[in-house]
Amino acid sequence: MTTIAKNLNAYGASSPFLQYVFKNSINRKYILVAFIAGLIQLTLFKILYPYPDFISDSYSYIDTNLYNMNVNLWPIGYSKFIAFIHLFSSSHVFLVYVQYIILIVTFLYFFFSILYLYGLPRRYALILYIFLFFNPMFLVLANCVLSDAIFCSISLILFTQYLWMYYKPTLSNIVFQALLIGAAFVIRYTAIYYPIVSVFAILLGGYKWPIKLIGMVLPWLLIFPFIWYTQQETKKLTGTAEFSVFGGWQIANNALYMYGSIDVDSTKLPPGTLELDREARAFWKKTPPTAEDLAELPGTFFIKVPTAILKPYLSKHGWANLPGAPGGFQAWGSVSPIYNAYGKWLIKHYPLEFARHYMWLNVKNYFIPHLEKFGSYNIGMREVWDPAKIWFNMKSNQITLIPSIQFQGYIFFIFPLFFMALNIFFAGCVIFFLTNKKLRQANKPVFIALLAALAFLIINFGFSVFATPVVLRYQIVPMIVLLTFALILTEKQFEPQD
Repeated sequence: MTTIAKNLNAYGASSPFLQYVFKNSINRKYILVAFIAGLIQLTLFKILYPYPDFISDSYSYIDTNLYNMNVNLWPIGYSKFIAFIHLFSSSHVFLVYVQYIILIVTFLYFFFSILYLYGLPRRYALILYIFLFFNPMFLVLANCVLSDAIFCSISLILFTQYLWMYYKPTLSNIVFQALLIGAAFVIRYTAIYYPIVSVFAILLGGYKWPIKLIGMVLPWLLIFPFIWYTQQETKKLTGTAEFSVFGGWQIANNALYMYGSIDVDSTKLPPGTLELDREARAFWKKTPPTAEDLAELPGTFFIKVPTAILKPYLSKHGWANLPGAPGGFQAWGSVSPIYNAYGKWLIKHYPLEFARHYMWLNVKNYFIPHLEKFGSYNIGMREVWDPAKIWFNMKSNQITLIPSIQFQGYIFFIFPLFFMALNIFFAGCVIFFLTNKKLRQANKPVFIALLAALAFLIINFGFSVFATPVVLRYQIVPMIVLLTFALILTEKQFEPQD
């Protein structure tokens, strides 16, 4: 008898999952401990770190609200979220608590879904429970004025829906997953690959083909209008209907990693990119970055270093008619089409060099992701910029904290190694499970769920390696999925079955 069949028999046909969660005394204790322990942990954490954690992206989200912008370097979804929270309170402490409670609720839904669908024994369930609810990583995540906590919650709920879609192939689940993808996309453009993952989850579900097609198309019906809207709003400010201004910078950055190893024929460059190529040639000739230089800012060297081609070119050619954040967006957007065309041309004409110098570097970064935000507090500063002071009604730009600014780096140094070890262990479990026909046939629901998990992890890996910098906070949901399925597979392979 399958785990879900046992649960249906035990708790009846009416709202069986909710009954399983709330009528089971052990599960009620799980909920109680999660909230009480979570709030105690966060309160103690806020004594150590009374103020939120900011990076440059944080101010972009705040500026979007302060200047009533309809478009900025990052999607406007998180800006709308903090604006909604601001209606209730301008306190930064309130925002942090809201973000952490959202994480707790998400983790409980995911945790009980795993227990309900796959019958994870208590000792394995406790490992997952401790990771989710007693993990300092999520305290730091909630304390950041960044989209990460909300994006993590939406993404994990979406993955949980993929698991439920196999057991309950209903139209409501199809619609819900599409809404989640739409919400994730307006918060972070990384969600652009989520509809692809959904295709695999829908195909694995028991839907009839008309419903499957609806499920595959529906997310794009939500994404495309937002893309069009963003393009039109960008055109109003920069003159070019771009979807992601930052995307042009990222593509050029990625391509420039290989520039020292290629010989570019400047006569074949796209129109308008010749001067940028001259800047690149001069930079690599005079001050070529070392491997150590590139390692310090994995995947973002040419975006972040003020002297590294892109920002000097911006200083010469960026224009701004408005002060503050709108002017900055105009400046970045005015050069983005050139960067986009130049980066794509280099990648198209030198794919092997790109794979060697950028993608291979990102492969290594993927398995041992850079701590980045987890390495230090508030980008090493004991003050915040004016937008944060204004938005949160702070009395001063100065902030206080009890530990050192680098303290969290000492705590989290083990997590990249843990992520690498988890990938290795998970791969071993997958190979053993997939090559054992008897085990596969005896655990078909686990096999289907594993295929969905593999689709998510493999597509995330490909997207991370090709398109984005790889840092630890971007790999939190994959880390949760890896741990969860490593535990499920370990239990199915090495524990006696009923």
